[in-house]
Amino acid sequence: MTYPVDKREVTVVGINAAIMFISFLVVVYVNVNRSYIPLKCKNIPLINALYTTMFLWFIGDIYTYQPTLVHASRPICIATMSWLRMSLGVYSVISCHLLRIYQYQCIFEWRIRANGKHLWIPAALWTILPLTYGILASVLPEDKGNSYVADPPMCIAEKPVYFVAVAFTVVLMILWVYATVLMRRVNVCFNEYRELLVVIITTILVVLTQVVLRWIPAIGDSGFAYNTMASMSDVLMGQISLFVLIYKPAYHSLTDKDEYLKYFLRTLKRENRQTEYELANGEEMARISSSFAGRKSYSGLGHSGSRMHRRDQSNIRVDDGSMTGSTKSLTKVLYAGHHVHSDIDSDSAFRGEFQLEGPDRMLV
Repeated sequence: MTYPVDKREVTVVGINAAIMFISFLVVVYVNVNRSYIPLKCKNIPLINALYTTMFLWFIGDIYTYQPTLVHASRPICIATMSWLRMSLGVYSVISCHLLRIYQYQCIFEWRIRANGKHLWIPAALWTILPLTYGILASVLPEDKGNSYVADPPMCIAEKPVYFVAVAFTVVLMILWVYATVLMRRVNVCFNEYRELLVVIITTILVVLTQVVLRWIPAIGDSGFAYNTMASMSDVLMGQISLFVLIYKPAYHSLTDKDEYLKYFLRTLKRENRQTEYELANGEEMARISSSFAGRKSYSGLGHSGSRMHRRDQSNIRVDDGSMTGSTKSLTKVLYAGHHVHSDIDSDSAFRGEFQLEGPDRMLV
């Protein structure tokens, strides 16, 4: 029997696809502007990996929650529900956040760069659980794993594989919470620890809501209503995971690129964290920090404007022959002969907007 396409499901998928496309454009923008230091410090390869896992999760959700839009069979149900949605989607999104926290630990605690064996060994270890679930779901019999129902046609997760998926999610969430708690002791620079808390708290709340509502008969058996809530909340979790990490440098690269760069480098100098960020972000960061090192601290902004302006100009040491074009342009941004009052106003504005409190944090 052929079932007609549910136009309501078309609307839901259209909304989710539009949201995913917007975030795709943002990721493209971040990659195009990857040389902008505040964006580069967000670890753009990991941002790309995060978006890829979000997209696979989104595709798996279509087969799980919008069954009238796709043609399925039991192998397709296993591939989409167990592999795309859970192993390569949900579990891999959490693994991306765990890998980010691990990189903080490498750079700011152990003073090593997370590459080579320090990157691939932990990354391989964190793939064990997603792969284990995918393989397990693939070999379970139909009455215990994923099954395909022909009337109405849809993919269904039987209770055994469903509870295994929940258990694996709980294990990863516990590891994520523990790693986030440890992050409080890692003294980085830009107070993004609270942003990481926003991501994990939102994820926990959405997962709990989905699990609880799944077992309330009036809601879990409601079909379209529950499926819509689940698929749209999944997309919401992914968007929060992405935008909370990159919104600040991406926004300022559009609105006040030069001023935010100056604020960013002043903060690194004030917090004495140039070495760690050079370790994390490579040679160009080292050159820029070196050029910036001769500049006087901005803690004495209350001094005479003309005296400070003359002192800053006398302390500038720039060797044009030793710098690349990108470094020259950034150095020009930092040391251009602006009026001192504009420097004071912009620095004060950024201090007001990005108040540093307690053990400041930045996602590298």
